Amino acid sequence: MTGSLRVALVSSARWSSFRLSKHFVALALANLGHDVLYVEPPVSPLSLVRHRQRWADLRHPRDEQVQDRLWVWGPRVLPGQNSAAGQRANAVFLARGVRSRLGRPDVVIAFSLEARGVVAALDEPTVYHCTDSQEDLPGIAVEAAQRRERELCRLSQGVAACSLPLTQQLVGRGVEAAYIPHGCDAEFAGATARAEFLAGPRPWVGFIGSVNFRLDADLLARTAASHPGTTFVVGARFGGAPEPGLRSALAHPRLVALGQQPPSSLPGLMASLDVGVVPYREIPFNRKSFPIKIPQHLATGVPVVSTANGATDEFGGLTHLASVGDWEDVMEKALALNGSGAAERREAGGRRSWEQVAQELLGLVT
Repeated sequence: MTGSLRVALVSSARWSSFRLSKHFVALALANLGHDVLYVEPPVSPLSLVRHRQRWADLRHPRDEQVQDRLWVWGPRVLPGQNSAAGQRANAVFLARGVRSRLGRPDVVIAFSLEARGVVAALDEPTVYHCTDSQEDLPGIAVEAAQRRERELCRLSQGVAACSLPLTQQLVGRGVEAAYIPHGCDAEFAGATARAEFLAGPRPWVGFIGSVNFRLDADLLARTAASHPGTTFVVGARFGGAPEPGLRSALAHPRLVALGQQPPSSLPGLMASLDVGVVPYREIPFNRKSFPIKIPQHLATGVPVVSTANGATDEFGGLTHLASVGDWEDVMEKALALNGSGAAERREAGGRRSWEQVAQELLGLVT
């Protein structure tokens, strides 16, 4: 297939101002001249049991064009989306909805394990892009998650994973998976500092991201205590209220919570920092992930201190790898750089665009 394609992107995340890999891939595909339908996670009345915030999606589902060549659809479906009966019943409706808005898609890109039914119903060339290890989520039924992923891999003509640990996990289970790491927006490459958002004594250290189960409350508090400046948390509560340990860490006197910021503000905010931190808990889910914030920080020239994950694997010695045991020592080394090595970090962080990621995903089936 050549020229402009019709791409149905079945996402595991709602379309919102909070930008994840699914959003970046959709935007990149549209920028490359393809017609893209971004399908939000379907919502049913039972969805409200676990996600009360989805009440607005149930009452007023999104169905609109958000930019040139990019449409977003939030389908309402029957309950029991992961049951065999629910998958069969909802697949017919979902496939009909995709075709009525996009036409017959040339390619389907599935980020969600719940996409199994609609992938089978559409019966078009499909790429499953694995961006997280769903079986490692807290409280998940591991065998069910693995079974759903096996089924989606079987239905897909191409399979990709964003991190080396995820790729190795799939390959170890007999799946021919391509390693396609995340990209970075051009806006981050050499971004100009916008310090008007920040206040307090320097150095400025920042965590940019969601306040949820992934964060290590102890490391966040130790970050604030490990230097004489100000630590900023730029992000929203995501996935429920913070646990008591995180609430305590966020109350540290040298820690400033700025809340969620619009995507357009993030490059300038990151460029203003002296060090960016990713103080994630050392758990399998985090180890297999690829935090987009790491290439974004690097592309602005800022040093990064992080626990181990797929992005630290990708960028090797350009990140400051730390553990619970040596966090303060590594922080001290990163702060001592004082701008040294910024050019190398900028080059590495901005090397891969999201357009390149999108083209590599399409290349698996076109």
